[in-house]
Amino acid sequence: MNTTSVNDAVIRRPAILINQPMGSFFVFSLDAETLNHVAYSLPARAEVKIKGESSDQSGYGVFGSQRKESLSRLAEIAKFIATSDATFPNAIILGANYDEDGNLIVEPAERWSVEKGDCGYVLSIPNGGHPVASIIDGQHRLHAFQELPPGAPQRKMELLCVVFLDLPTAYHAYVFATINFNQKKVDRSLAYELFGFDVEQREPSLWAPETLAVYLARVLNTEPTSPFFQRISHATDAKALLAAQPGTEVNVNNSEAAETAETAETAETAETAETAEADENRPVIRVSMATVVDGILRLISRKPKDDRYFIRRPENLKLGRRSLLPDVGLPLRDYYLKGNDRAILDILNHFFAAVEDAIWKNSSPDAYIRKTVGVQALFDVLQRLVTLSSINAVSFSEKALFDLLTACKDVGLDRSRYQASGIGRTEIRNDLMTAIEQAIREGIWPPPEH
Repeated sequence: MNTTSVNDAVIRRPAILINQPMGSFFVFSLDAETLNHVAYSLPARAEVKIKGESSDQSGYGVFGSQRKESLSRLAEIAKFIATSDATFPNAIILGANYDEDGNLIVEPAERWSVEKGDCGYVLSIPNGGHPVASIIDGQHRLHAFQELPPGAPQRKMELLCVVFLDLPTAYHAYVFATINFNQKKVDRSLAYELFGFDVEQREPSLWAPETLAVYLARVLNTEPTSPFFQRISHATDAKALLAAQPGTEVNVNNSEAAETAETAETAETAETAETAEADENRPVIRVSMATVVDGILRLISRKPKDDRYFIRRPENLKLGRRSLLPDVGLPLRDYYLKGNDRAILDILNHFFAAVEDAIWKNSSPDAYIRKTVGVQALFDVLQRLVTLSSINAVSFSEKALFDLLTACKDVGLDRSRYQASGIGRTEIRNDLMTAIEQAIREGIWPPPEH
């Protein structure tokens, strides 16, 4: 019988130890009312890195691992809780001993702890101050109990729980993304941002393709010389993030529209036209984190999930990404395998800088070449170009690519010809490649090596 009270200074619960490759965790049960009191959840939020904090880890960190709560979903779950058939066999997953700012809790009295008991383990949960256990997964299930009337008996329902003790907050997000990545209700931009936590926690040699892609996307968005500077909208509230001063934090909003809805892209363009782009003679371009990450991933991996799992097999930890096989159809994969991430970044910068000068500047704000389908098509073109010429400083210089892409200056401008869909992407890509192939036949590219 559960005799736990929210007024107990320390809650003690029997627990089972589970050992798995990423780390150990404990399984226990706790009533919903008490669990709501000792745990917190944060919709993922971004923190701009202090300028000069790191010369080789550009961008920002992402904190938290949960989606923004859906009020309708909370109400729906609360109705289910009130029925006689209510059951929640899946565990609420927690990460304990980090506060809401991501700081490790060191005071013993404030920490979740465990000790060996006569019949297994006993988990001690502090209950007197601020909660120091983050909800990694299950926030809607847990918070739905708070929608019930005060004193409702269902608030005392026992819930199955899993807790990781002292697991770094980066891995909270990794666990969440691994569980939810394939579910449609998890925004892909948020999932990619969460995978990007590996940048702060793993050696570059162990970066999976997703991790490198997220890292490069962050650099592209935060380096002032990048053609994507302040143009990549995240699962975060991008406008608030980009307007924030270094060292400030902003909340995250789930933004599916940047990826799927032309109307949202148009609205976002209008909102940002007078902010990030106001002081520069730059076309207004907005693309989602997922679009850029997907584009980079296709340059270095055909099966990024398989690559990630392969790299992290115990026998491959010494070699890291070098343990992966090359792919003749993906020339940039060789740079990834060898750890030459700078070369990949340089090619991305040169190509899209040439795109900006040769194509984007000649297009209208509502042209599809500036929108998601256009940027996707441009990544497709880059994937093709790296197979058509040896990759060297001459062929993939910004000037050589500009000369080539000048032939494409009118592609993607006629809105009546294209549409914001996969078909539109294919049509834009085909038209770009038709113009490029003609330029190649005319000897414009690749230029002769000196």
